[in-house]
Order: sequence, then C-alpha cells, then structure tokens
Amino acid sequence: MVSLVRAAGGRPFDETEARRATRLAPRLIGFLRSYVTAGPLAPPVPPPPPGVIIVGPDQAVRTATPEAFRWREQLENHARAPRWTRETFTTGLAEQTRRHAHDPRAVPPLIVGPSATYGRWVAAHGQVLKGTDDVALIIQAASAQQLLPAFCDWYGISARERQIIAHLREARAPKQIARCLELSVHTVNDHLKAVFRKTGASGRDELLAAFTV
Repeated sequence: MVSLVRAAGGRPFDETEARRATRLAPRLIGFLRSYVTAGPLAPPVPPPPPGVIIVGPDQAVRTATPEAFRWREQLENHARAPRWTRETFTTGLAEQTRRHAHDPRAVPPLIVGPSATYGRWVAAHGQVLKGTDDVALIIQAASAQQLLPAFCDWYGISARERQIIAHLREARAPKQIARCLELSVHTVNDHLKAVFRKTGASGRDELLAAFTV
C-alpha cells in the first residue's frame, strides 16, 4: 500500500499526482524487496505471547491485553513508525475483518509483516465478536503456515523451491525430498542452493530458524 500524505489543510491529491505515484510502483517494489530481504531471517530473542486488541464500530480501541501493549511497544521501538500508521493499521484490519465476516469471498483479514520492519515476522488477524460489531485483533509471531507464502513472495522463491522448504520443515533429508517430488537428489540440492542464495541463509538450520516461533 502507498499512502499519499499532505499537511492538514492542503489541497487534495489530483489524478495526475496519483498517476505519478503509480508509475513509481516498480521502483518502490524493488526498494522494499531489497530492504525486507536485508533483514535477519530470525530474531535472537523469543516473541511475547499473543496479544488482543478490541476495536469498536467507531474504530476506537476499546481495550487491549497487557500482551498487546508489549507487542505495540516492541514494534514501535523497532519500526519507529509515526503514530498515524498504528491507527491506520488497526482501522484497516478491523474494517477488512467486518467485510470478510459479511462476505467470505472478501480478502481474509490477515497481515504478515516482515522482520526488517518489526524485528520478527509478525501476523495480525481479526475476528468479529459474536453478537456485536466489535472486532478482536490478534497480534502474534507468525506461524510457519502463515509465514511461508509471504516469505517466499518477498525472497522471490519459486513454487518448486517452496515445496522443498515445506519438506525441509518436516525434517526430510534431500534423498527423501527427491523421492517425494520425483526429482534427482542433484536437482533438490540445486534448489536448496538457490534458496540459500536468495535468503542469505548459511544452511538448513538458519533457514528453518525463520519458521520457528
């Protein structure tokens, strides 16, 4: 998402400015990819327990668990993002949660944020509380299942390489992976070398540490 921000009282952005921003998209994507992939694969410290934030229909935060405040403090200290980004984050995720509750075909209310931004791979998702229009936003360390698609997109990992990572997570050796995927061991090892090169991992253990909560 690209947000165009102008000082309060300034004139609205026009179509010409929006088109200019759109033309910048490829360069911005390239910059963001290089920024994210330059971050550590796994943080040195364990994550806080999951935290919960309750957002009312007026988009105001009603309450939050102590763990949620710990998450907010940790993320803000690392990201050093302006305050309005936090409000935009909770409002946008709460709105998408309500939209998905009314229409299951809508995009699921899940955000997976990279370690370069937050210090670890983070997952935030929402659920509408039964009988109300309040939304519970849950923030936690991303599970391996949540992380894998986003991780592969950011690092430019191919579909076949993603399959091999999934098998690595099941503690399978290259010979076993080759048998499962009907490939030669040489081909599996070539794919592994490509994954290590793209991610900067020194080997299997460092790569798999990124998927360990």
